[in-house]
Amino acid sequence: MYTNLIKPAEGYFAGKRLKIIPDEEIGWLPFDAFLVKEPDSDRRDWDGVKCLVHEYTISYSYSSSMLKYTGGRKSKTRNVFAFHPDYLDSAIYQGSAGKLPGAADEIESIYKFFRGKKFSGTQASETNFINVIREPVIFHLAMHGISDTVNSKYSYLLFDTHSDTISDGKLYNYEISVAEIRSPMVVLSACNSGKGTLYHGEGLMSLARGFTLAGASSVVRTVWEVNDETSALIMTRFYHYLSVGKQKDEALRLSKLDYLKEIPPAFAGPYYWAAYELMGNTTPVVNNKSILLWIISLIAGTGIIFYFLRRRRIFSDRSV
Repeated sequence: MYTNLIKPAEGYFAGKRLKIIPDEEIGWLPFDAFLVKEPDSDRRDWDGVKCLVHEYTISYSYSSSMLKYTGGRKSKTRNVFAFHPDYLDSAIYQGSAGKLPGAADEIESIYKFFRGKKFSGTQASETNFINVIREPVIFHLAMHGISDTVNSKYSYLLFDTHSDTISDGKLYNYEISVAEIRSPMVVLSACNSGKGTLYHGEGLMSLARGFTLAGASSVVRTVWEVNDETSALIMTRFYHYLSVGKQKDEALRLSKLDYLKEIPPAFAGPYYWAAYELMGNTTPVVNNKSILLWIISLIAGTGIIFYFLRRRRIFSDRSV
């Protein structure tokens, strides 16, 4: 795939940031995982294998017109609303949803870097999500996503139903696409959130596409079933890099590279890290200037305190 899709055009690239607008079946391909060099025939693992993620920062869009649309929204926020159902009652979900223990750790790690509100367990209901869907915050949805590849409008996110007497816990794609969303980023940490029906001339219609149509500036999607534990590792680093002002696509790339540096070779295959992709706007969610001003203020404040303490000590010495 690298030889056919990237290498012929590589000489025309002006930088190391790629925006992919895939056509037809190319929309299924994870560009991060393209091999830039064929590995040795006797290699038995992925340790040290060079992929496109090592060379470029990659994000995706559905069309060139949507590039202009999503580029205009540059809202900054340190607020994250995270949803994590526990799926304790297997009778309700009829075996379609197992527990996601790694997702709990994933959610906890977010609030080391961001503030906001956590909806976990019975609070992670469809009704609660609908009530806050218009808030201009980052939404992190760590839950099961059920993809319908025959008719993508019936793909859905599965929320908790224990305390929800209004909704059935299934938020369908056709409901998402007509909602009004003002979020700078929706993170769909759910299996197959980027998977759906391929329409010629339109591309993939998926849950991620639904949130884009609803107005989300950018969407982090998954293109296959993600591993619960490795997902938590990648998302933790992702939010760390977002919190220091990195662009969204760069933050996702760096989190994957950190994962590859720290993980044992047995878990270095693309299945464990390449499923996450960024769609749409790539601008930071945190203002670098505000971070710089905070650092300057901290240094200035420390200097002022030191000055007055030193001055007080001098006058105390004189009075003796």
